[in-house]
Amino acid sequence: MIKMNLKRVEKETLKTFRTEIPCFDFNHKIKKLFKSFEKNNENTFRTKYKFPPEMFKNSKLIDFGAGTGHKTIFFAKWGANCTLVELSDRSLNHAKILFKDSLKNFQKHKFINSSIFDYKGKNKNFDIVHCRGVLSHTGNKRKAFKKICSYIKKGGYLIFGDTNKAGGFQNMLQRYILYKFSKNDEEIVRNSEYLFKDDIDRSVKAVPRTRREAIYDRWVIQKQDDPSLSEVLSWFKEEKLELYSSYPSNPNFLISDSYFNKSQIKFKSFKNLYLLSELLWMTKTKDDFEDCANINYDLNNFSKSFDKLTSYVADCNKKTVLKNRIYNNLSKKFINDLAEIGFLKKMNFKIENFIKESIKIVEITNKGSLKDIKKFINNSKFIFKGPYGVRHVDFVAYKK
Repeated sequence: MIKMNLKRVEKETLKTFRTEIPCFDFNHKIKKLFKSFEKNNENTFRTKYKFPPEMFKNSKLIDFGAGTGHKTIFFAKWGANCTLVELSDRSLNHAKILFKDSLKNFQKHKFINSSIFDYKGKNKNFDIVHCRGVLSHTGNKRKAFKKICSYIKKGGYLIFGDTNKAGGFQNMLQRYILYKFSKNDEEIVRNSEYLFKDDIDRSVKAVPRTRREAIYDRWVIQKQDDPSLSEVLSWFKEEKLELYSSYPSNPNFLISDSYFNKSQIKFKSFKNLYLLSELLWMTKTKDDFEDCANINYDLNNFSKSFDKLTSYVADCNKKTVLKNRIYNNLSKKFINDLAEIGFLKKMNFKIENFIKESIKIVEITNKGSLKDIKKFINNSKFIFKGPYGVRHVDFVAYKK
């Protein structure tokens, strides 16, 4: 029964991605765009994943769900010998063309048309296993994760990414609306353009693809079983993997012990702390630069009182005298300015009203019309605004 379900999901997924292949329009022949994409990838791996391109040199890498090869190609350019495993023959053929056109050592790389579950590669000592944006589309994400991890050698790395359950909260509401008012794939295309045009605009701007490819990847695809941070961490533990880095980063701002403190905190022991990150991903409605600008403005007064208090006790020596009146006044100003930080108040207000708007959108979807939904979305203050949540999260882990 389980095997039949896996095959059914594979068949549905393959049908969707044969109709519209995500990233099929990744054009490696336009050198300027290709260089720009490579530079962005290098920056992402070097500064965000803390996994610089030099770490790929002379490595054996396997990419599960390699798609059109638009991610894997850079690993190969950085020196990895790549094995690409892909369910769709159309996508894999595109990857072969991409590798032939971009590399002199094309013969070193392998291309295997297979699902994750059917793959039977004998080499289980890969330095790097890569799998991003794939497992949530399978019939059993946990089983698929176990399978890909079996190919990591001891001391090897896993680069894993997928949509996050909380970060995809708004996407799930979108899917519910579209399935309620769409009888077929073409109606999903039309209705998504009608309701979520700005979200599609953002998507095609971020990743080179057509609007239909973005729509099929987001809403037409039937299996979208996103894992939570808690699930991913439990998978790591079961497979004896240590979290190395992640992006977006998890609540590392809570780590404040000195390097010299021998008892270092391990977040896997405090899984609930990850909810802080997921709560922000769930309700994300503004780009980082806009949020940072608002927070920076709200901290303006507090930064001055913070500096004055810490500076007053700085460079303390034998001749220093801390006067009660001055210290008390500086401390009171510090506390008063702290209480006035706007974004802390706005955060609670936003989360509460975000959930209230989600209740309303479900009610309208169940009883109203497409026009009613459109009107509500236009008038809403939080839900379906800006980035529509932080959907994709990447992790790098190593096998002890």
